[in-house]
Amino acid sequence: MSNHSLDTPADSGQHADVQPNLPTDLADLHATIRDLRRRNAELAALCAELEDDRRRYREVFDLAPDGYVLTDLDGLISDANRTAAALLSVRQDFLAGKSLWVFIDESAHGALVEQITRWHTAGWPQGQPVTLRGQVLLRVYKGAPFPADYALSPARDGQGHITGLRWIFRDLSERVRTEQALRESEYYYRTLFDNAGDAIFIHNLTGRYLEVNRVACETLGYTREELLRMTPADLNAPEFVDQVPGRISRLREADHIFFETIYVRRDGSTVPVELNSRIIEYAGGPAVLSIARDITERKRAEGVLTRRAAQLAVLSDVGRQIAAILSLDQVLARAAQLVQENFGYHHVALFLIDYDRGEMEMKAIAGNFLRLFPLNHRVRLDAGMVGWVGAHGQRLCANDVEAEPHYINFYPDVIPTRSELSVPICIGEETVGVLDVQSPELNEFDDDDIRVIETLADQIAVAIANARLYEAAQQTRDE
Repeated sequence: MSNHSLDTPADSGQHADVQPNLPTDLADLHATIRDLRRRNAELAALCAELEDDRRRYREVFDLAPDGYVLTDLDGLISDANRTAAALLSVRQDFLAGKSLWVFIDESAHGALVEQITRWHTAGWPQGQPVTLRGQVLLRVYKGAPFPADYALSPARDGQGHITGLRWIFRDLSERVRTEQALRESEYYYRTLFDNAGDAIFIHNLTGRYLEVNRVACETLGYTREELLRMTPADLNAPEFVDQVPGRISRLREADHIFFETIYVRRDGSTVPVELNSRIIEYAGGPAVLSIARDITERKRAEGVLTRRAAQLAVLSDVGRQIAAILSLDQVLARAAQLVQENFGYHHVALFLIDYDRGEMEMKAIAGNFLRLFPLNHRVRLDAGMVGWVGAHGQRLCANDVEAEPHYINFYPDVIPTRSELSVPICIGEETVGVLDVQSPELNEFDDDDIRVIETLADQIAVAIANARLYEAAQQTRDE
């Protein structure tokens, strides 16, 4: 009991010392717990944020348009995105642990392995690009190899040591197909553009040519580069230059116009053209597309029709005038004069046949050789073109007299004839004379000219017959 009694006061004193500190310790403990809970909440939020970032990274990684592959230095795949799996025609989970070299054509293995070895042993060489780029053929499980761009870069740990490789692959086959399609489209467009039957010009609204086709170059004699430095005003004949701004203004309003103009070739010659012009979109802006059709043949045909109408009118007039003349000499002189004046021939001559002497006698002449031949100029039958026609009663046309064996130039130093047409004058079956026309131009006489001269010869024959009848009647009356 004594011991118990002795210990009791001492224990009571110790409990008395501890008891006053207990609330403070509890308060500190509660504060620590609250701090831990707060930190745990912050850590949980940070983990959730990291998980969100990881998920977003994974989504970006998997949904990227290019194939991403992570490997170690030996080429074993640790991760790959969906695009990479699709490119290689395998499941995404199949790639983990597989060697990437299986999917790369052997032709590229050597250079890639050498580069990776240099990185691993020597680190990143000074002056080399951060990423190695090139092209390889990727092989798939089933299917033909296809070309791909690759970008290869090393992955490093915290100490900067190279621990793996990051690969990015991009399918080139679609791009190649697209580029090939574009090249083919450009080829077909260029083929059609250059082989169109008409000249094609494209110029902007200020007049500067943007494109021309091959026919335009051939028609005008310029190279494509030369035409692209020119404007429509440079090509139009001087009398049409002032109309160019007005045509562009009309195009802005009407969007599509037709008109005719004359272009001047590089050599100075001209070509009439009909332009079909419209506003188009070209190279990102408004432009004028003009299809220029060479209408030289059409103009020539129109000229032929006009000339033919004029010839018919002249034939009617000549026939009327010479029919009213009863004197044979006057008939012949007037006929030669009318033919030369109305048809513009260089030389016109009328011959009558003197069968007694076997000669052709010039009875009338008009044109540039009027003073060169005497009025009694005679040609032997069958000599020269006139003599041959008189002897055979058939027309003879030489559009190049040097190639005509029957042609004779009586004054070679003076007469510049290059084309000659001789037509018989017949009354019934009898050849009584020859109508001869000449020109200093090659190929002067076409079928229309021949028909006109033959018609004139027939009219002259009628006039000669009438004059002879009149003279015979006069002689009978006088007798």
